[in-house]
Amino acid sequence: MDKQHVYEDIKQKIIEERLLPGQWLIERELCECYGLSRTPIREVLWRLYNDGLLHQESNRGFTVKRLTLDQVLDIFQLREAVEGMASRLASSKGSNGFMEGLREIKDKLLEVDIEQNSFAGIMLGRRLHNGIIEAAANGLMSDIYEKLMNLTILTANITRKSVAIERASRDAHLAIIDALLSRDEVLSELRMREHLRDTCRVLVAQFYPGIIELKNNRPD
Repeated sequence: MDKQHVYEDIKQKIIEERLLPGQWLIERELCECYGLSRTPIREVLWRLYNDGLLHQESNRGFTVKRLTLDQVLDIFQLREAVEGMASRLASSKGSNGFMEGLREIKDKLLEVDIEQNSFAGIMLGRRLHNGIIEAAANGLMSDIYEKLMNLTILTANITRKSVAIERASRDAHLAIIDALLSRDEVLSELRMREHLRDTCRVLVAQFYPGIIELKNNRPD
């Protein structure tokens, strides 16, 4: 197995949470698992670190990144800026093929049972978000989004533990699609920003309640 396949395999394990936040990645064990020497394994780990998926501790090695509250807030603020503008651009620049794809995603979202299959909802949502970036046709925005998506994967691993968040996301995605189909630039951006802001607020309330309470009670 070459370095690219090792990279993709470890990344997929992080996405599927077969490697959990905080879990150590031991070079010796990875060498044995993938049949590579330490140098290419170390290159893969540094690549995953640069992608934002790993945390590196000096002289100790790498762990799967565990997002702090501040990092979650930073991710969603950046997503709101990038994907809000992308939605505005996609609503006016999107091709007929893009619009047909939106209708297909909408039909599937209406059919999916989030309570029974939240992962299907997540995949359809990811397809929608990726399609909007592509339709926006802004190369620099696409480069920023590609980097951002690695961090978005980590937040998705948190949100899919909450049926309430995924149900709300499904409804928000339907509203975004309707705005895009109407080619309303202002509404498309607004719906995307609302969706990301609401997701962030509920995620923080459910999964970081103690930290929020400490921040709110901290003396000025």
